[in-house]
Amino acid sequence: MTEPLILTTLRSKQTEIVAQIKSLEARLFEARADLAHVAAVVRLFDPEASERPARAYHSATKAMKRSDLFDMCQAALQASDEPLCTRQLARHVITERGWDTDDRRLRLATAHKVGSMMARFEARGLVQNVGMRQRATLWRLA
Repeated sequence: MTEPLILTTLRSKQTEIVAQIKSLEARLFEARADLAHVAAVVRLFDPEASERPARAYHSATKAMKRSDLFDMCQAALQASDEPLCTRQLARHVITERGWDTDDRRLRLATAHKVGSMMARFEARGLVQNVGMRQRATLWRLA
């Protein structure tokens, strides 16, 4: 039995709308990147002209004690039933601190800091490395 014309038309329209949404999302991503670059150049010439505070980068992760970082990661691991990867732990830390979750450089810097810290605590026997997921180490409490 053939499909009714209305279903064929609706599915075609659905595909068209999905393609349009993807195109708009890509354009929005580019526009956000352009805006971030323009805002950064404005801050270079006039630091007081900032609409929002400058993003925190690697130095933000240096602002907390290693024990605070481990306490946040330990809380996330205790709350989870399964092992968490380094990226998930870094995301948890960024969220807990109230930092910008869309900032890629901050996520990378925090993930690096979390990974290094977890390796040190693995050597002490407090956490276990239980494998890899998408090139990120999986951790659980020992």
